[in-house]
Amino acid sequence: MSTIVDLKLYLLSHGIVIDATAERVWRELYDGPMTLNEYASTSGICIYTEGGVYMNVPYIEAFARDSQARFTFDDAVGSFAVEYVGNTTLVSVVPVPRYHKQMYRDGEHEFPYTNLGVTHTDRCRISPIEGCSCACKFCDMPIDFKYRKKPLDELVRVLHLAKDDALAPARHVLISGGTPSSGDEVWIDDVYARVASESPMPVDVMMPPRKDMRYPAWLRSIGVNMVSINLEVYDWSRARQITPNKARKFSRDFYFNYIEQAVKAFGVGFVQSLMVFGGAIEEAASTLSGIEELARRGCIPVLSPFRPDPKTPLGKKPPASFDEMRRVYFEALEICERSGTGVKPGPRCIPCQHNTVAFPDGSPFYVPLTGDLTTRLI
Repeated sequence: MSTIVDLKLYLLSHGIVIDATAERVWRELYDGPMTLNEYASTSGICIYTEGGVYMNVPYIEAFARDSQARFTFDDAVGSFAVEYVGNTTLVSVVPVPRYHKQMYRDGEHEFPYTNLGVTHTDRCRISPIEGCSCACKFCDMPIDFKYRKKPLDELVRVLHLAKDDALAPARHVLISGGTPSSGDEVWIDDVYARVASESPMPVDVMMPPRKDMRYPAWLRSIGVNMVSINLEVYDWSRARQITPNKARKFSRDFYFNYIEQAVKAFGVGFVQSLMVFGGAIEEAASTLSGIEELARRGCIPVLSPFRPDPKTPLGKKPPASFDEMRRVYFEALEICERSGTGVKPGPRCIPCQHNTVAFPDGSPFYVPLTGDLTTRLI
């Protein structure tokens, strides 16, 4: 496992160079691009090894140009491969779904369905809000998009398109996207309720806390399967600089108290929190303190390595390094084990680990592509 760990961490931190033959074969096989490139952390190619390690590998970013890894196509065996330091690792790929090419109408305007939903590996992420009411320094949403509520009927329709896609069918849904303004909280509640009741797949919700500590229990009562309440930055002085709107609205203690209520409502294994890490965000020791606070509350820490988006205020900062990823991952494993709560670095869904520092270990905590994402942990 250590070899594949190092390979994934190298690819996440340094990216890959795409061989022209591999790109041609990909486009011929799937009649489309290698990536949608709609967000920094999902801008790469989605690949996975025979052992089920998923990776979203950057290749268009400037830092990937000097990578020592190459994405190739091996004609002899008819397989894509990653070549790095003299070793060749055969990989399978997850293509861009076919429904990404379809369009819908909203009033007088026509939009691609990717404006509503995007599938990465096995999860369709729908975004009810275009733009965002927040202005986090690593995110392009408030920069690229004007704030707009999207049509609910089409949000539901895209779930069925994603589930039945011929190239990359989804098996679960994440409602995320931009954070709604306080005046649109009732509207987004209606979105959660309708999607949870009409979705053909399990529904997860990613959102900041609400003032009402009973809100997680309400989400569970309407059929939401799991929640992601992202702390992102542990050092609150850094949070005030990087995620200023969120840090001003709630204290760090409020986040942790809210997460505790979510774990009570959903159970261990069904509440997670992203920690965005790398020297551009905060010191590794601070990130690890945040992981410890999450794990001891029974919340899954999701290790999200910083990947710069050139359009954002942090766009010229370096991505999380190989050494930072290695340190944070292995120390997070120890922290989770010491917590005694049963959590491990997430996500639990193995395909969803593609852009995070997490690896399947054969335990029932992690759910493979053929597994059931709704089964509660004992």
